[in-house]
Amino acid sequence: MANTNLGCSAINCVYNTSGECYSGSIKVDGRQATTTSHTCCSTFRDQDTCGFTNSADECDCVKTSNIDCKACNCKYNENENCTAPSVKINSVNASCETFCCK
Repeated sequence: MANTNLGCSAINCVYNTSGECYSGSIKVDGRQATTTSHTCCSTFRDQDTCGFTNSADECDCVKTSNIDCKACNCKYNENENCTAPSVKINSVNASCETFCCK
């Protein structure tokens, strides 16, 4: 298994395996966000409503360098790329818990 710096508590996401994201890359939305609750992982896919199955054995874990971040007010956003040392996605609403307003 590859090392990851993206922790995901959204256990109902098809890309989540043992708390790590295996989507390959993710997108965090929330262009006007000023709080965590206004952000979201738009890569999130609910296991119950999505026909996709987890293919963790075929993918690498996401690194923050693979996060396309539209949360322009976040201090970790640099040219729409995440520069945080690690990222945590919330289990309830798939928000970015690492968001920190500039």
